Amino acid sequence: MKVFHFPRWAEVLESSDFPERKRSFYMRTIAGYLRWCSQNGRSCSFESAREFIEWARVAKNAEERLVDVWKEPLRWFFRVGKAQAAGVRVGAQAEESVGRDGVDAPRRRGRPGSSWDRIDLESEERIVARGPGERRILAVMRRRGMALKTERAYVGWYRRIAAWGRLAAGEVFTAEQLRGFLDYLAMECSVSASTQKGALNALIFVAREVYGRDLGDIGEFVRAKSRKRIPVVMTKEELRSFFAQLEGEKLLMTRVQYASGLRVSELCRLRVQDLDLGRGQLVVRSGKGNKDRVAPFPERLREDLERHLERVKVIFEEDLKRGDLAGVYLPEALARRHKNAGRDWRWQWIWPSREISTDPRSGVARRHHVLPNTYQRIVTGAGKAAGFTKRITSHTLRHSFATHLLEDGVDIRTVQDLLGHASVETTQIYTHVMQKPGVGVRSPLDSL
Repeated sequence: MKVFHFPRWAEVLESSDFPERKRSFYMRTIAGYLRWCSQNGRSCSFESAREFIEWARVAKNAEERLVDVWKEPLRWFFRVGKAQAAGVRVGAQAEESVGRDGVDAPRRRGRPGSSWDRIDLESEERIVARGPGERRILAVMRRRGMALKTERAYVGWYRRIAAWGRLAAGEVFTAEQLRGFLDYLAMECSVSASTQKGALNALIFVAREVYGRDLGDIGEFVRAKSRKRIPVVMTKEELRSFFAQLEGEKLLMTRVQYASGLRVSELCRLRVQDLDLGRGQLVVRSGKGNKDRVAPFPERLREDLERHLERVKVIFEEDLKRGDLAGVYLPEALARRHKNAGRDWRWQWIWPSREISTDPRSGVARRHHVLPNTYQRIVTGAGKAAGFTKRITSHTLRHSFATHLLEDGVDIRTVQDLLGHASVETTQIYTHVMQKPGVGVRSPLDSL
């Protein structure tokens, strides 16, 4: 893990041309991060920055939009610090002019989300296990082929309960400690019900599968308040306005997500062999719950996607000629059985990243797919540019897909299968936002 040094950050920030309010916010956030590092015995690094963001989110029960705002000062801190360490002179608006590698590379401006190469606090470095307990957790999870995002979540929850309960290195918590920790999350941290449930699932897995301890019935604990949320949906007119704010690859990605009802992770992880353009469908592999399903693909996007794949194939062939890059990421069992599959065109990502990156697990250099967080910023930016008062996220496109199908008369069981929902009750939430509900209820104002 690389330790980061930027001793003159406050002086550089004070001399910037930022508005006073923004400068003050950056100062408070960075100072809070450094104080948190000191109190927890952590070095200044990308990994500790990720942990600080997660700690702040849980402690303050913050929404995702606020978490994104907190990340900006830390991105500035690391970006400008790297530039100064490299001897690069940076201006007052340094976060706009210094790229990932700390060199003068003015960011391309244009439509919302045009910067694909920003520092990403969620995936900049590999997970570094601290102590025997975390090493055991990672070993079990990797033998089972669990997702990197799940690894980060489970290890993160183990770290938090270990710090809360002051556990010794490698020690496992008791049922009483787990119950007390869940009470703490609900009563003092005011986390949401889903966050508390995620913590419970992660820690039960650690106790049972890693340490072989059956906690039995953990008894009653204070449950965080559950809240049923109505999904945000765009009308078809709003969708046309939304798509008008994008162009090129970004536009194509959003149209594919809406057309097929994909989750953002499913969209980013599509591979060439998952497409069956002749039959007008694509295969979602290892979706939520590690389940595969078939999703529709529109004929009107066929030519656009074929042209996109031609450009991607050029990048793929150039990477093959370099010779110093590992093939595309494959599940470990498949990589062992078919050693050259990573260099096969059929296994390549449909949405490859523009930059070569280091695999967080193996440490090898390869071209990964576009990061979900990067894509999500593009979608949110397009929604703001369209002037919507609704909060538009990447999941809004999936919500819109389901709602529009129901409005067009598709039965709810079919929509359930297309979305990959385990229960039809999950799909029924979309009946509350249909413009023409099945019961045919009209507002009494329309009859005046």
